[in-house]
Amino acid sequence: MAQEEKKSAEDQLREAVWTWVQRVVVALVLFGAGFFAGYYNYGDAIELRQEVKELNDNIVDLKNQRETLSTKIARETRDKEVCQRDMREMKKELDAAKAD
Repeated sequence: MAQEEKKSAEDQLREAVWTWVQRVVVALVLFGAGFFAGYYNYGDAIELRQEVKELNDNIVDLKNQRETLSTKIARETRDKEVCQRDMREMKKELDAAKAD
């Protein structure tokens, strides 16, 4: 205890400054680690960009498939109507031939 009382004002000031420097360094390290972790997880987002690209490609593929199927459906519907019309005409011709 006698040594603690004999510390000069200069030593006490140096000790107080050193304590505050340590606190500031610890705070900076913690903030830096937090910013680094945030940037690493969300900042550059390389993986998220790749996932978005893949999903957009998937959307384009699905739209192309939908257009292809819509075209096929329209073509089949048109062919069906043509076949039904031809069938009605053939029935009329058959009925006319039976009536003669």
